[in-house]
Amino acid sequence: MWRRASGAIFIDAGAVEVILPALWGQDTFIAKAGGSEVIEQMWAFPDKKGRPCCLIPEATAIFQEMSADFLQQSPNGQYFYTARCYRYERPQAGRYREFTQLGFEYLSPDITVARDSSLALCLGFLDSLGLVYEVDVLARRGLSYYLGGEGFEVRCPQLGAQKQVVGGGAYQQGAGFGIGLERLALALQRQADLFVDLSMAAHA
Repeated sequence: MWRRASGAIFIDAGAVEVILPALWGQDTFIAKAGGSEVIEQMWAFPDKKGRPCCLIPEATAIFQEMSADFLQQSPNGQYFYTARCYRYERPQAGRYREFTQLGFEYLSPDITVARDSSLALCLGFLDSLGLVYEVDVLARRGLSYYLGGEGFEVRCPQLGAQKQVVGGGAYQQGAGFGIGLERLALALQRQADLFVDLSMAAHA
């Protein structure tokens, strides 16, 4: 269901689907996502030849590193993906060690257009689901590749303390966002439950 729902809106926007591998080199995330401390949040290990590998914790760093390969001398490119990602941390409600990320990346030298287009597409997708949310367009993001350390976040108050559903922003090669699908599904379910409770109370 998610692939049908997500694919249509991204394809209509001109994005191309990318299939990402689950296994990648550690160096990409160390270089792009904030230094060696990021290893503490990764499932990291050497392969049979001793090369430092990991299960991917997110995807934007890969698009940054491989931007020239994706663009193939074109100045702009839009891409979307649905990837299994992994983080070594204590599981919480809607935040798991293995999770599914729906993402969009707009590679372009015009960072402003890439960021504005990414945010508009993200909110359009959430609106199409009927999700109630809050947007912070000046969020301080924990990944160092975001320009100025700032990005945008979408939060769903009905989730309580762990209410972030989307994180995104601009970086040197463009802009994009990632949606945690498990947390999005939980937000939609909580919203539906709240609507039922309010309807029952109104008719009591």
